[in-house]
Amino acid sequence: MNLHPQLIIDTSYFAAAFLFIYGLKRMSSPVTARSGIVVAGFGMLVATLASFLYYFGVDDAARPYLPTNVLLAAIALGLGTAVSWWRGKRVPITAMPQMVALYNGMGGGSAAAIAAVELLRTNAEHELVPLIVTVVGALIGAISLSGSLIAWAKLDGKIDKT
Repeated sequence: MNLHPQLIIDTSYFAAAFLFIYGLKRMSSPVTARSGIVVAGFGMLVATLASFLYYFGVDDAARPYLPTNVLLAAIALGLGTAVSWWRGKRVPITAMPQMVALYNGMGGGSAAAIAAVELLRTNAEHELVPLIVTVVGALIGAISLSGSLIAWAKLDGKIDKT
């Protein structure tokens, strides 16, 4: 049986989505929260590893840039994991809400940046529905980033809580 890489990618993303949802469900109770974090973390690992499978279906025009892009992605993944792990171990438990607010904001900022890059592509033909989805994604990401930064600043005492 010959499995097409796109089928493996789609199946992996489906499994990751299920693991995220199940992990969030388990995080709703203090008794099962720890295992929920582990389940959701495993879902993120599955999604991240699946994204590297796009290597096998890359367009011929992008193929010359593939080794550099994969190397940069692996370096970013390694650095991000190392810094997050290090900060997670060093931050006092009382400062955990601030750290979570910052990490949440980084996800929103990343979504906004990706949407901005997509909107600014010079050779892209923007159809109506994808354009609307991209703009909404950019807005949600920007709101998430700004809200998380405000939450961090309030929690850390950088701005007045009123």
